Amino acid sequence: MRVSREERLSQLQAVATRHIIERGFDSVSVNELAEDLGMSVGGLYRYIQTKSDLLVMACENIYGGLRETLAEITTSGERELPEKLRLMIEVYLRECLRNREQILLMYREYRHLPEDAHRRYKERELGITGLFADVIGVGVRHGLFRDVHVQLLAQDVVLLGHLPALKGWAVKDVESDVFVGEHVALIMTRLEVETSAK
Repeated sequence: MRVSREERLSQLQAVATRHIIERGFDSVSVNELAEDLGMSVGGLYRYIQTKSDLLVMACENIYGGLRETLAEITTSGERELPEKLRLMIEVYLRECLRNREQILLMYREYRHLPEDAHRRYKERELGITGLFADVIGVGVRHGLFRDVHVQLLAQDVVLLGHLPALKGWAVKDVESDVFVGEHVALIMTRLEVETSAK
């Protein structure tokens, strides 16, 4: 049965990601990668131009369609703003937990990525941070959230998602639901409007 180009690219991405996570980018062998895929090195180079393309492929799905998913939550008319933010944080943290190996890979191998990939991934992350900042900012302006440094808190949310990748040894025994619940509570508590004593 003939494998389509899309299926072959998906296989290549999965195998390249595994090789880079296990060995580090510098130690990845194009010959071994081609062998694992059951193809020739020449055949492999029909899908990539340089070895760096393998790293780009491995990092490509870190955020996948996450920005679009978060944007859909912001435009949903069914929830109040605080509930939208709570759901956005939950979705983001769960996606980061699911992709923690790729996030760690990105941090570890960032210097090997070409400049256009640096720019693209930075734009993706800034897009996600911007969505959090927009929702928090609207909440502050409408008195639903306390006055905070909006951009800094949005960056905090993004960094919390990277915690399992960067400090996996410290949180390895924390269940996913607990990890998400504690961090959602941390951010939402920071945003609670102070009620004056009567």
